[in-house]
Amino acid sequence: MTRRKRAVLACMVLASTAAHAEVKGGGNVAATVRVATTGCIDEQGVKRVTACPWMDFRDAAVLSPWVEARPGSQVRARAAIDLRFHGPTKAATLEAIDQPGQLQPWSLRIRDLWLGTRSDHFDFKIGSQRIAWGVANGISVVDNINPLDLEDPTAFDQRLSTLSALAIVHGGDWSASAVAVPFFVPAAMPASEMALMAGASDLFSTDGTQVGSIKTHADPPTNTLRDTAFAGQFRWNPPAVDLAASWYHGRDSLPQVAGNVLLIGYQTDSERVDVGVPLAYPEIDVASLTARGELPADITGWVEAALVLPQKTLAEPDRNQLNALIRLGTLDAMPDPYPTTVTQDGKPFARWIVGLERELGPVRLTGQWLHGFLTERSVDDLHDYGLLAIRWGIVSNLRLDVSGASDLSGWLNDTAVVWLHADNLEFSLGATTIGGPDDSTFGALKTASHARLGVSMAF
Repeated sequence: MTRRKRAVLACMVLASTAAHAEVKGGGNVAATVRVATTGCIDEQGVKRVTACPWMDFRDAAVLSPWVEARPGSQVRARAAIDLRFHGPTKAATLEAIDQPGQLQPWSLRIRDLWLGTRSDHFDFKIGSQRIAWGVANGISVVDNINPLDLEDPTAFDQRLSTLSALAIVHGGDWSASAVAVPFFVPAAMPASEMALMAGASDLFSTDGTQVGSIKTHADPPTNTLRDTAFAGQFRWNPPAVDLAASWYHGRDSLPQVAGNVLLIGYQTDSERVDVGVPLAYPEIDVASLTARGELPADITGWVEAALVLPQKTLAEPDRNQLNALIRLGTLDAMPDPYPTTVTQDGKPFARWIVGLERELGPVRLTGQWLHGFLTERSVDDLHDYGLLAIRWGIVSNLRLDVSGASDLSGWLNDTAVVWLHADNLEFSLGATTIGGPDDSTFGALKTASHARLGVSMAF
């Protein structure tokens, strides 16, 4: 058979497959306008409405088309992307957290791009996908496979899709899953400026020298077999309860300060030392247990527990640069003891969350207690948080959503009114307020306080 005839035959086969394949598609278009509220009151408490800057979490306008194909009864493929147009804001980058980054007008994010097959007792899916393990509502301590998406720093349940392979063997009321993630993807950091990590004065100090700004540079791992993440889960779901045990080995998607701290700019100003800090992505192992089931009085309950075994990390000044600082007269002598900051102590620690949910007519109440926030990665850093969410269906097309979190020293509250029109058009008006001490979890996020107006339409 000639090459031309083979090509014609291949085209006929593809055309025949496409003709018999079940293909469907759709999408969503959304726009969100935010205005920051933390800058609207000056130190004397005088309101300055004109000083409220526009905010954007890279979702000022988002076009999200998707297409799904079923070329056979046991084969399925899906592609979904987000084309995001950024609003009028100054973004921050990992390269210079204390410096405004370059404004990017748009970005493209892949949500789904995978091919899957299934049989009576085996499922397999490969491609860019989101794999969610965990049974809690909104925030999970066992959902570790996909990296964090913190571009909206008030939404702690958002994750990025990554290239991975998922295999599931199942039978009756049990299933066993295995996952491999060959390429490391770091967490998406907040688009607005906020301090999620330690500042310069927490990492380095010298007598008689003022510590200035902190500049960071990330050091992602190489994509080799050694850095491939692996995870496994065994799930058993008899009637009325869902139990699972899982394990994850990989890297933390959030960066951690680790390595030699560099001194910047001391040649020209002996009274101020700017600090350059390396960021690494430590290895972690996480063993987890989850349970979710029905309790008396129509209450749904759940519990998640995760034992985290983190890699130890520390930061210390570069000795060669300290010697140069002594020669310039900025320091009299090498510091004794030598300043070293342990940024992650390497000791195993436990995160857990328990929750209850109950529907009372048109109102759904959800209460949870969390031990160990996602940015707390050492035993001494762990705190407890109370979480409460209320969803009230006022009428069939009008809803009130209220959620809050507190550690008794700070708080986060989000309130939104949502109106649904014609089943595919949604309007929302809401506000997020965050407060707390500057060195607390919520204090680091308070610059994300804002009021917003959003619209979303499915097609």
